[in-house]
Amino acid sequence: MTDHRGLGQGDVATGAAAVDPRIALPATPFVTAIALSPIVAMGVVVVTLRRALELAVPGRTGVDAGDLGVVQIASLVLWIGIVLLAWLDHRTLRTRGLERPFSWAWAILSPLIYLIGRSVVVRRRVGGSAAPLWLYLGLTVLGFAVAMIIVVSSGVPAP
Repeated sequence: MTDHRGLGQGDVATGAAAVDPRIALPATPFVTAIALSPIVAMGVVVVTLRRALELAVPGRTGVDAGDLGVVQIASLVLWIGIVLLAWLDHRTLRTRGLERPFSWAWAILSPLIYLIGRSVVVRRRVGGSAAPLWLYLGLTVLGFAVAMIIVVSSGVPAP
C-alpha cells in the first residue's frame, strides 16, 4: 500500500522524519530568563518611581540626573543581557537539532519580537509551547499595573 506521495508503508516513517525534525526539548533556561526579564525591569522602574515620588516637592521633578543615569545603565545592562541570552538560546536550539531557529539578532530590537518569532518557529517545526511568550506578556502587564498602583497610591498631590 502506498500513500499520496507514492511511498510504501515502510517509507512513510522515514519520509515523515525527514520533513518534521524532532528535538528533545525546545525549552531552554535562556528563553526562560528572557521571559522573566520584566521582573528586573519592574524592579528598576518601581525603585525609581518610588524615589522620584518621595523627592517630589512643588517646583521639582523629583528625579535627579544620578537617578536617570542609574536607570539608563540598568536598562543597557538588561538589554545586553537579553541579547546574550537570545544568542545562547539560539545556539542551544541548534545543538539540539533544530535547523534554522529564529535569529537571535531580533532581540536587539526587542525581547518581545524575539519571543514571538521563536514561539512561531518552534511551534511550527517541533510543536513546542508559546509559554515563554505568554509569561513575558503577563509579567509586562503585571509590571505596568504595579507601577500604576505605586503612582496612584503615592499620595503626592497632582499639580
